[in-house]
Amino acid sequence: MDACSESRQRKDGAFHFPVFHRKHPCVDEDPSTIHAASVSDAGTVIGNDKIHQGKYFMAIRLGTPAVFNLVTIDTGSTLSWVNCKRCRIRCHEQAAEAGPKLDPHRSATYRHVGCSDEDCLDIQADNGVPYGCVDETDTCLYGLRYGSQYSAGKLGRDRLALGDNYTIVDDFVFGCSEDDMFYGLEAGVIGLGDKRYSFFNQMARLTTYNAFAYCFPGDHRAEVFYALAEAIASAMQDKAYYREYGRKVCFRPAGGEPVNWRSLPTVQMQLLRATLELPPENVFHQQSTDRICLAFQSNDAAGVPDVQILGNKALRSFRVVYDLQKMTFGFQARAC
Repeated sequence: MDACSESRQRKDGAFHFPVFHRKHPCVDEDPSTIHAASVSDAGTVIGNDKIHQGKYFMAIRLGTPAVFNLVTIDTGSTLSWVNCKRCRIRCHEQAAEAGPKLDPHRSATYRHVGCSDEDCLDIQADNGVPYGCVDETDTCLYGLRYGSQYSAGKLGRDRLALGDNYTIVDDFVFGCSEDDMFYGLEAGVIGLGDKRYSFFNQMARLTTYNAFAYCFPGDHRAEVFYALAEAIASAMQDKAYYREYGRKVCFRPAGGEPVNWRSLPTVQMQLLRATLELPPENVFHQQSTDRICLAFQSNDAAGVPDVQILGNKALRSFRVVYDLQKMTFGFQARAC
């Protein structure tokens, strides 16, 4: 089972389910090969700038057969909803990474919420919606707002599946959106509010104790870089340089004098069988006479997540030898 696929229910009845934050590799895969099972890792938090920066996403599967969707986790609302096919008025564009739109007519387990159903009455009352019903089919209508954004459509019930082990919530109540003004490109919203029809309260039907917790971690993943930056900042402080905080890691002499390159620290990179010692001119690049910046950046900033690259700035004046026969490589300092 890979890092994108584990989901489970603990012995004490608690469920682990997936949430995602930006730049995680699970989201960037071909959507035709992504399923809720392959992106639901206990505690994994990912997302994707292509969809919407700053939001946290959760992978769900709705219907029979199940349809994969990435939805926004919203702690400020309660009703969950997804973009549905056969848009009646207008519906927001949905990114391919977020999965296909749900077609309730193709789900064997979908059924509408009736107009006199308790969930219908509660949802309409809680969202300040006057009575709305399709009398011919006894189908409850919903509408909700997020400031200048909104979603409206029909209330339905269907099978919700989470994770490889298929944690199943039968008759999960959600909105099948047929008209919205929504600025994201994800499939919809999972509401974590405290009403009876919220995601957590519907999940609680499968447990013996009602409580939940969640954690939205930061997006700093390139750990080697941040450790290097902190170590260099500490060394530079000892040499009377102060750090400027911004997109780059830069330093200035505290007294305003020009940079003294001879006083700058070196960096030792411990490889498997050798230590590569980089002189200051390979560690920093000069922005002005009194400002230097680190010649390293995080792999996310470089556009190569999950890859560590020893760049050409760091290897200037080194001869790099590749022994293809022995499958080894080496460095010779000050060789060119």
